[in-house]
Amino acid sequence: MIGSSSLGRAARVVAAFALVAGFGIRAAGADTKELKGKPAPDFTLKTANDKVVTLSKLTGNVVVVDFWATWCPPCRASLPHLQALSADKEKYDNGLRVLAVNAREGKDKIEPFMLKNKYTFAVPMDADGKAMGEYGVKGIPTTVVIGRDGVVRAVFIGFNPQDAGKAVENAVDAALREK
Repeated sequence: MIGSSSLGRAARVVAAFALVAGFGIRAAGADTKELKGKPAPDFTLKTANDKVVTLSKLTGNVVVVDFWATWCPPCRASLPHLQALSADKEKYDNGLRVLAVNAREGKDKIEPFMLKNKYTFAVPMDADGKAMGEYGVKGIPTTVVIGRDGVVRAVFIGFNPQDAGKAVENAVDAALREK
């Protein structure tokens, strides 16, 4: 049996890892859910295929920003859904853009992973964790749905396999209906 002091120690270790990993750079206690209804923090990141993506240049579109890493099992479980959203031509034509922001990994990890899984979505690389910090990301996957006006419409932390991404898709559909 694990005692409460062991649990407390484990919680401190997880919190320390999160801070070292770049999660939670925003004010103490702030998290991604607090962004709902507020303008999405802007970022400019280089993608795994050497393009530059600036979030504010996508204003007028609905943008899904998903923070993930190749080593994260819940992230890997959520990525097929992200791929389906990204590949949906009707949603794309209606203004959906998907950015799968990778958490602190390099092209050497991302490119083989993308090829192996046949993923085609854009992968901006947050090498220094600054974008994750601006979004108050404390765990991954974290998915943010941003409306056409640049305001955060919904935030999802973690991935629920029973839901299979339906909540994210519903939030995307609602944002796409807004003109």
